Amino acid sequence: MGELGGRTVLVTGANSGVGFSATRLLAEAGARVIMVCRNEERGNKALHDLQKAVPDARLALELADMSSLSSVRSLATRIGSEYPEIDTLINNAGVFRARREMTADGFERTLATNHLGHFLLTMRLLDRIRNRQGLVINVSSEGHRRGDLRRAPLEDIIRGKTRYRGVQAYGDSKLANVLFAFELARRYQGDGVTACALHPGVLATRIWNQNNSPLSLFVRMFKPFMGKPDEGGKAALRLVVHADPVAITGHYFDGEEQVRASYQAFDEPLAAELWDLSERLVGV
Repeated sequence: MGELGGRTVLVTGANSGVGFSATRLLAEAGARVIMVCRNEERGNKALHDLQKAVPDARLALELADMSSLSSVRSLATRIGSEYPEIDTLINNAGVFRARREMTADGFERTLATNHLGHFLLTMRLLDRIRNRQGLVINVSSEGHRRGDLRRAPLEDIIRGKTRYRGVQAYGDSKLANVLFAFELARRYQGDGVTACALHPGVLATRIWNQNNSPLSLFVRMFKPFMGKPDEGGKAALRLVVHADPVAITGHYFDGEEQVRASYQAFDEPLAAELWDLSERLVGV
């Protein structure tokens, strides 16, 4: 059955890039993988491709828009009714937006997708993860070092009321991923939850295809020289099969190497403020 036989793993953004690679590797290792995708057509294609590549894969497809709180709530309800236990949650789905976009819930889309949606999903599934002494991996980025969640009131940043730059918003969201992982590890240390943050590498993924900003066009020029999504998938798999949760919880990984996150990632009052504000904004 493989070394992950009997384990259930949920992966957001599973239809492409790191999410697709991680799903394939996890399925090859015997895990049952719940694939969360936003687009039904792309999700079904990814499911078909994975079933072809891994004939004995145990896969399930769920549709959800991580930028929509109502969509994430519906997803969590469906998952809760079908899967009483989750061994690993990989919060991977992410966006980069060159121009400010607002969600129906009144949040800036990059932070809503990359942080708030995953915060809500994690909190709604947390009891199921704790029951399995489980793992939460927040897929972040070295871009978190450009994040600055102290430059203005935190709620103003999340609600898109500050000066907008796509790179800043992306860095802020990736810093939020790290802060959330570290705070989750602190709050549930010794209580059934392992949490860490992962930079999967500078990879040629679809996130740079989502708009035609100068930065996205520049990055696309260098895609042939960038790492392949499998590098990120392997890094995620390594964390899932790691034998010692104590060695990874509350840490940040660049690929397969543990490194020190940015200075602001260790700002515990900021992490607590982000946690409390996120709870209020998503209603948990």
